[in-house]
Amino acid sequence: MEEANEIYAHYDIYSQGGGAEQTAFDAGGASAARSSKIVEWLAIAGKLPSIGKMLDIGCGNGAFLRAFSQSYPGWELAGLELSDRNRTTIEAIPGVTQLHIGALTEVNQKFDLIVLIHALEHIPDPVAYLRSLTGHLNPGGRLLIEVPDLTSSPFDILIADHTTHFTAAVLPRVINAAGFTVQSLESGFIPKELSLLAQFCGDLAKDKITDNLQTSDFDADGGKKAAAHIAWLQALYAQASAEKNDCGIFGTSISATWLAASLGDQVRFFIDEDANRIGRSHMGRPIFSPADTPQGSTLLVPLRADIAQAIARRFDQLECRFVLPPA
Repeated sequence: MEEANEIYAHYDIYSQGGGAEQTAFDAGGASAARSSKIVEWLAIAGKLPSIGKMLDIGCGNGAFLRAFSQSYPGWELAGLELSDRNRTTIEAIPGVTQLHIGALTEVNQKFDLIVLIHALEHIPDPVAYLRSLTGHLNPGGRLLIEVPDLTSSPFDILIADHTTHFTAAVLPRVINAAGFTVQSLESGFIPKELSLLAQFCGDLAKDKITDNLQTSDFDADGGKKAAAHIAWLQALYAQASAEKNDCGIFGTSISATWLAASLGDQVRFFIDEDANRIGRSHMGRPIFSPADTPQGSTLLVPLRADIAQAIARRFDQLECRFVLPPA
């Protein structure tokens, strides 16, 4: 735990964008801040009342709290983080009453909604952790969970501190085992992610929950999917490393970072559509807009094959050579 605290004490969230939240792009290139999209989905799935109390666990620099506050100004908001480095920023958000620091045990309040956005995949025992949340929920309280979807996101298995990987079959079983019922589950509202809203059953009676999840409770295809992702990633690396010329990489997130680290000096620049990232640098290399892609360059696109193909079609006017991943 001491080592983890040291790492996260120096972690800069959304560093590629100077702290600006990651933008979610759909297949057509339309973009929106991830938190705004999640709040949009919540409005459809949740039908929240005009007033209530919400806790955002792992609130980062307050991106979701800010988006939620704009749509639900009558709610009282709180955040929970390991570090207080963003306290001033977070507690300045309208509706936020306090940023709690440390473990969940430091929070002595109850809430109508608890939010875990890209937090649950970092927890080694998600069932036990979700059960611990029940004591912090008011009657009828709900959970909002956002996690990567292993089925549609092969790069998720590259992230060392993702201790659990979820699919649309696995996540509801974890939720039910913790004593919650799923109210809504959607795959792909945020690309390559699962969005889930759940409600606490009211108690942890044995007839309402599963005491222990066995390996057989998880979808049998999960292991095969992970193995297929690993093989695909190996093929993607082999394809990229076979390029003889210096290259650029499309994107600056997990997949691009992994490939750039693997290829070393072969990578000279990044291309990104996110306005918050353009003009900055990542891993010591400049980030250009698509329009500024160097003429005659080779551009690697380490994204899922269908997404990479859509990007190549949208930017077919660029005078560069796209290297698309294996299908």
